[in-house]
Order: sequence, then C-alpha cells, then structure tokens
Amino acid sequence: MFIPPSPLRHFTPGQLEGHINQTSEEVRLAELYRYGIVDTLPEPQFDRIITLIAQYLHMPMAAITFVDRDRQWFKSRLGLQVEEMPRSIAFCDLTIKQSGVLVIPDATLDPRVAEFSNVTGEPHIRFYAGAPICTPEGHPLGAVCVIDRVPREFTPEDAAVLEHSAALVMDQLKLHITVQQLGDLALLDSLTGLPNRANFRQRLLHATRRADHAGESVVIGLMDLDHFKLVNDTFGHPAGDELLRLTALRLQECVSSSDTIARMGGDEFALIFTDLANPADSQLIVDRITQAFAAPLHLGGREVFVHSSLGLTVYPEDASDLETLLSQADTAMYRAKRAGGGHAFFHPRHDQSVPAEMELLVALHHALEHDEFELLYQPIVRARDHAVMACEALIRWNRAGTVISPLDFIPLAETSGLILPLGRWVLREACTAVAQGRVTRVAVNVSPLEFTQPHFSEQVALILRETGVDPQRIMLEITESSLLDPARGQEVLRELRDLGVHVGLDDFGMGYSSLSALAQLPVEVLKIDRFFTQHVDEPGAEGKRSVELIRAVVILAGAFGLVTVAEGVETAQQARTLQTLGCDYLQGYWFGRPEPLRPSPQLVPITGSASDLTVYPNL
Repeated sequence: MFIPPSPLRHFTPGQLEGHINQTSEEVRLAELYRYGIVDTLPEPQFDRIITLIAQYLHMPMAAITFVDRDRQWFKSRLGLQVEEMPRSIAFCDLTIKQSGVLVIPDATLDPRVAEFSNVTGEPHIRFYAGAPICTPEGHPLGAVCVIDRVPREFTPEDAAVLEHSAALVMDQLKLHITVQQLGDLALLDSLTGLPNRANFRQRLLHATRRADHAGESVVIGLMDLDHFKLVNDTFGHPAGDELLRLTALRLQECVSSSDTIARMGGDEFALIFTDLANPADSQLIVDRITQAFAAPLHLGGREVFVHSSLGLTVYPEDASDLETLLSQADTAMYRAKRAGGGHAFFHPRHDQSVPAEMELLVALHHALEHDEFELLYQPIVRARDHAVMACEALIRWNRAGTVISPLDFIPLAETSGLILPLGRWVLREACTAVAQGRVTRVAVNVSPLEFTQPHFSEQVALILRETGVDPQRIMLEITESSLLDPARGQEVLRELRDLGVHVGLDDFGMGYSSLSALAQLPVEVLKIDRFFTQHVDEPGAEGKRSVELIRAVVILAGAFGLVTVAEGVETAQQARTLQTLGCDYLQGYWFGRPEPLRPSPQLVPITGSASDLTVYPNL
C-alpha cells in the first residue's frame, strides 16, 4: 500500500517550527475575534479589575490588553494615555509567548525591550509584570499587566494576584461572549437568520478597523431584488418571504466565513467582503453571486429566477466614513437598477447625475398636484389605406417649461410606486377625452405594477363609470412582464373583458410569454415591438431575418385570431413591407408624431365608425 509522504517532511527543523508557530498564531487570532472584544467600548467591570490591581499592588499604571495581528489594544487602562500601540513594542506580546507571569524588574537592563520607544521615551517604562489571559483551550488572547516608571521587585504573592486577575478577566470574556450570543438574537433578522441592520453596522465598523491595521480593503455592497413586489402581488406575501429565505441561503453559499451577508429590510441585502489585498478581488465574489442566481429558485413548485441590482463601494479608497460608504453603495445600486440590473461599483464620474435624479424624483411626487402632466396622441392607421382608425395616449411631463422624456421619469415612477396614481390619471384623462368626443377611440398603456394590483379591474371599472365613456372605445395595452403568473393574468384579463374594454399585448417579443401562451390569454391585439420592425427594409441578413420573423408572428397571430399592429414605422418602404407581410395596422412617426389634442396637420382626425374598425373587434 502506497502512503504519500507527509507535507511536513519537506520542512527543515527551523521551517517546521515557523510553520507551526504561524498556524498557532492564526488559531489564536481566530479565538480573539470569536470573543469579539477588540475595539469594543469601555466596560465598568474591566475598569474595576485594574483599579483593584493597581491599588493592591501599589502600581501607578495597570491595563487589560489584547494582542491583535499587528497591534496591542487596551480594553481598560489606568495611568496610560494610549488606546493602542504597535505590537512590535508591546511588552504583552512577550507575555503571551510564554507560560506564567512575565516579570521585567528593569526594562533598561533587558535586551528584549531596552530599545523600545516606550522605554526610551514616554511613558518611560522601567518595571513591567504581566499575566496572560488564556482561553479554556489554552490560547493566549492578551494580558493583565502592571507598570511603573522605576525598577521594582515582584514577589510570588504579587504574581499570584496577577494570575487570579487574568482568570477573572477570562471569566468576564466568557460571560461577554454568552451575552453577545444572546444579544445576537436581537441582532438577527427573524425571517432569514441573517444579521440585521444594526448588526451589519457593528460588523462593518469592526471590519474597517481591522482593515486599517492590516493595510487591506473592505468592499461594501447593497443589493436589491428587482421586481420583488411583483412576486408578492402575484404569488402572495408567504411566497415572497420564502423567496427572501432562499435568496439568503444562496448568498451565504457564495461568500467566505469572514464575509458578511445581512438583511437590511424588505428585499434589500447588504454585503461586507473582507481580507481583500486588492479591491478587484471582490469581482470573483460578484461573479460567484451572478453564477449562483443563474439557476432558478424553486418556490412552491414554481421556478423563479432572481434578478438583482448590486451597488459596491470600497473602503478606504472611496470613503472612510461609514455613512458615506453606505450612501455610495446605495448610489451605485441605483445606477445598476437604472441600467437594467447587474452590479456597479461606485464612481464619482459615473454617479454625478444621481443627485439630479433624486431631485427629479422629489419633483415627480408633486407633479400631479401641480398639473404638470399632459397626454399626447399618436395615430394608429389601417395598413391597406393608411386611414387613421385609433390613437395611443402617451404621457409627457412639462416641468417649468421643460419637457421631461418618459425614458427619464417612467423608470423613476415605477421604482418609487408613483406609477400607480400616474396610471390612474392617464386612464381617466384618456377616457374623458373619448367621452367628450375629442377622440373616437384610444389605447392606454398599463404598467406591470398597475396590472398586478389586487383590485386593478375594479379601479378601471370606477374610472369608466366616473367618465361615462363607452368601454368599447378603450383598449388597455399590457406588457408581457405583467403575465408573470399566467393564471392570475388570465383572471384579470377576463375581468377587463367583462367590463367591455379591449386588451392588447404591447411590445411583443421583448418579454417572457411564449406564442403558445397567447392561445390561453384573452387578448385581441398583438403589437409587434419596434425592435423587430426597424430593419425590415434593410438589405442583407439582418433585414431578411426581420422580415421572416415578422411574417411568422403575423401567421401565428392570425391562427390565434389576433390582430397585429406594427410599431416604429418611420419610412414609406417599411410601411409597404409590413403591409405585404400581413400586418393589419401600423403606428410610427411616418404617420404622425404624438401631438396634443388640438388641430394639427400631423394628427389626422380619427375617422371610421364602430362597425368598420377591425383592429379592436366590435370597437
């Protein structure tokens, strides 16, 4: 039987001793960090211990210290002004490397310490005695020590007092960790078991302090789940809670034991990546997170894909203040969300527009009450003769004489929830315009957030009653992302059809639904997204692919009894090609740009009666 040689056989005796010492030191440090005492606030029980020692032994200086990787930190001190000092000049570092009490009667005569700056300079240490503070397993964490500026003798009875004091400190540490564990119950998120917001801040403080002494970086991240509200509204809050638990478990699998994953509340998680010699190393962790969530989560028999937006910032490179770091991570997360998800590192040049966006969001909150919104109408024409048969209502924001593009404020409205009152305003204004005879028939866009509201169809019914509009002259356009739950989607669509309004599927091909799902959905109109129409009149392979794709969509839509509307028509050639391919209706700048309801050569008066319009059956 072949037995592989032990890796220790490759060490010389001196190397072996160094290897063992290094391993022992790492274990010692791990124990020190486990007790969580370093960098904590002063505590009266430790102060009382050193006060009693100093009085009993008649010493002007006394301290309880802990030896970190590169420093000696003072938990409690009497007669000393420093809070910490380099480990290289720490008497207590010598104490923890031996058993029993270390006594140095005159430091100026001891070659181990005679050149230390705290001997040759302030506080001019001459006498030192220290007893190691050891865990029950024998790991020395620090020392209880007494100091004087003059040489002294130290009796065995005095040494015994120090040893008993060190044991008393260890008892306090064991009590400390027990209390800490109990305190963690109040510092853990009850849903996921992760550290909560308060715990996260404590851990971040400790991580940055350790990074200062190790000369390393800390990467802080804030992660938000995209469209989480849709899951709550679609599947219910218990399913949303389960999704958060599964997300927490998968995140924990991506990081090391020295890192932190916390839940800040709602669907927001926070991350701390430590022990990074180079901030770029965090990219490996981010890649692991991305790969981990490429696979679906199983939620009550359903497969759910988690998409998130993650913002990252680096301590101390980006900032040293914790509040600033969290603000920067939030800013980077916001930029990632605006880009469609993924992750983004904070960068001042990239994120300089965020304050302006936040200011825009504040203004958006007041825009409705200030009557700053306006509806424009774009014609929808019949493909065979370009007769205007209906129009689509499109919102614009006129803020202090400046027109704000929907591309700028609609994402803000969706992420903030303002899309709900805004959507109700658009529908009410469009219905009022039809009821007053200013337009004959109109299509209105519905956001996914509106569609998934529990009482959406009831709100539509209320607006129809309030405006007195003929429901047959209204079409609601929903997007494929509204149909995350097909069963719930079919229920809402049937309720809308029962009200008498028509329903179209907007931006087809850009979302989640399949052609086979169309047969089960009570929709009547399929709007082909401009992404597919923009290349139909171009030569080459791309133009040919666009033509064949649209041809296939038209044929299948016809098989399901759906009418097609091609969006984004900007040239006469595109219009001719789309008509040849069988599209029923066309919409785009070639036939008219969105215009207000006033006489305009670009907006042809809507013609046709209810009986001659086939784009919206029976409209």
